[in-house]
Amino acid sequence: MKKRISALLIGILVAACAAPSDSQRDALRFKEEYESLNGQENTSGIDYVDISIPEENPIIYADIDKLMEIIDSEGIIYFGFDECPWCRNALPVLIEAFQEKEVEEIYYYDIKEIRDELILNEEGIIEVIKEKSEDYQKIYDALYESLNVYEGLNDVTIKRLYAPSVFFIKNGEVVLMHESTVESQADPSVMMGDAQKQKLKDIYIQGLKKISNTYCDTNC
Repeated sequence: MKKRISALLIGILVAACAAPSDSQRDALRFKEEYESLNGQENTSGIDYVDISIPEENPIIYADIDKLMEIIDSEGIIYFGFDECPWCRNALPVLIEAFQEKEVEEIYYYDIKEIRDELILNEEGIIEVIKEKSEDYQKIYDALYESLNVYEGLNDVTIKRLYAPSVFFIKNGEVVLMHESTVESQADPSVMMGDAQKQKLKDIYIQGLKKISNTYCDTNC
């Protein structure tokens, strides 16, 4: 009986030690979420760009409260979603750059369903096709000054959080925001070339430098 109890206790301890941490679960969840679209087509019949996400990556899923906390203090936030073709181009570069600099946390927020959709009708009046969520309004208000103008509405006061957007925040201020990939990439259904990837990587590293010199060496 004692041997059985001891074996049971050992089994429990081994299982406890092997249980993944919250960050590990987030990393695996993120990997599975984005890689699940490899080999698939979008609703327009265009193939998703195949990407490979490392099992050990710095992605942490943030809820709205955590997001507001980071915006008011310090951290890196990636806004995007798995079906976004520009996101699928940017992500491998983002993760590679941050792993090289040993960044431990990139806070991720999926914006696919929370944004409003607006159009300018034939009379020049803005129509709401889809209402924004309360969480998006909070993000919009908090980051308004750093957002780009909502394209196609002819109103510079209306802005939009596009995907992907990476925010580098220090002391409650956005020190750098980078949207999309690089200007030379015209078609997100085709993965960027090496030179384009390096240019995007350099942008992300500059963002890290603005947060802390810890992330930078003499080559920054």
